[in-house]
Amino acid sequence: MPPSPRTRILGAALRNARVEANFGLRELARRIGVTPAALSSWEQARRTPALADVAGLLGAIGTSGELKRDILRLARGGPDEWWVVHGAPASPARAAALVAHKVAAQDVVTWDPFALPELLQISHQQPETRPPLIEAFISDVVLQTNDERTGALQQQLRRLLRSAGASRSLVLRTVRAELAWAEGFTTAFDRYSLPDDKPVVYCGQRSFGVFAVERTSARPVHEAEVQRLRQIALHPQQSRDHILRCIAAVQSV
Repeated sequence: MPPSPRTRILGAALRNARVEANFGLRELARRIGVTPAALSSWEQARRTPALADVAGLLGAIGTSGELKRDILRLARGGPDEWWVVHGAPASPARAAALVAHKVAAQDVVTWDPFALPELLQISHQQPETRPPLIEAFISDVVLQTNDERTGALQQQLRRLLRSAGASRSLVLRTVRAELAWAEGFTTAFDRYSLPDDKPVVYCGQRSFGVFAVERTSARPVHEAEVQRLRQIALHPQQSRDHILRCIAAVQSV
């Protein structure tokens, strides 16, 4: 059975906690009395560890406080078709959960009407043998931002343009705000298409994010929205030119 959102998020949280504590995989496996293969299977969401195993692992690496409580909550179980991750956008917990789904996906669609999509704000350092195709839709509301965030935002946009130019795994497309609002695209979402499994949809809010498995197999709910976004968005080369024009316009003010 493919891993649930909770299992993927738990695996990512365990790996991040181990890395933050400066433990190697073999070293930690030896300390908690399991094989490296077993520990790897937990981190890669191929198997779900028992609550006692997770508690022992966290004790061995010295994880405490809110992070420990969050990971134990994941390990205690819950619904398999949806899961809530607490924290601000791009916070460590949400970033780890997003990266876990990105790594598992064949392709990803991400959209935010008011900000740079959360997935694009995350720096993912792990090498990927087969990175998914990420199709990112950016509202021109973001491109016209001119406040204390402008400098950092323009750096992010230039980095994304370089990444899109150097790799076929990232496609940037801009959307006119008035068209997006007219079509009802007022809520941010990601859609992760997974091999041999139903897609997972992520909706991020100010203090939490929700991952949910799409139940409709014949025509998933967000597929129609994705197709409509593609229809109203500028093509990739037009989008690149539009982003560069907006950067230049903001700098000239």
